[in-house]
Amino acid sequence: GREPFGWPVTRRGVRSAAAVTDPATDFDDFYAAERVGLLRLAWLLTGSGDDAADVVNEAFATVWERWARVENPAGYVRVCVVHEVRRRQRRRALERRVLGRQRERVSGPPEDPLADALAALPPAQRAVVVLRFYEDRNEAEIAELLGVAPGTVKSRLHRGLSRLREDIDR
Repeated sequence: GREPFGWPVTRRGVRSAAAVTDPATDFDDFYAAERVGLLRLAWLLTGSGDDAADVVNEAFATVWERWARVENPAGYVRVCVVHEVRRRQRRRALERRVLGRQRERVSGPPEDPLADALAALPPAQRAVVVLRFYEDRNEAEIAELLGVAPGTVKSRLHRGLSRLREDIDR
């Protein structure tokens, strides 16, 4: 099967993050190995292909600036993606409050109930669910990437999954 942008659902042909952890690795190789997975991660967090591409470009630019000093570029670039998504969400929320704009809702049946339910999750829960099930990260890795305690990851994951079940069952 295929996801948006023609990305393969499986990660075949894409080197794992573990294979690109040596700081001496050429940045171009790192970019080629990580780009598709990061686009998928950003798309799941933002729900928008354009936003996902912008977020990933920002993340790679940040890593490029610090390339010689980054010990774990694969982990660091994921942290950059999550932080950039959070920054953009905070900015949009502020714009909505300041400008008094209400979020537009699409009428009619949803095309993808899971994607809609995932997009409805609070950003912190969405990040944990996406990192756990789409990036196949364990709780310790997620805690490190997000800078929270493993217990926080567990509770956010539990709440996020409960909310997804409720939304999908409706």
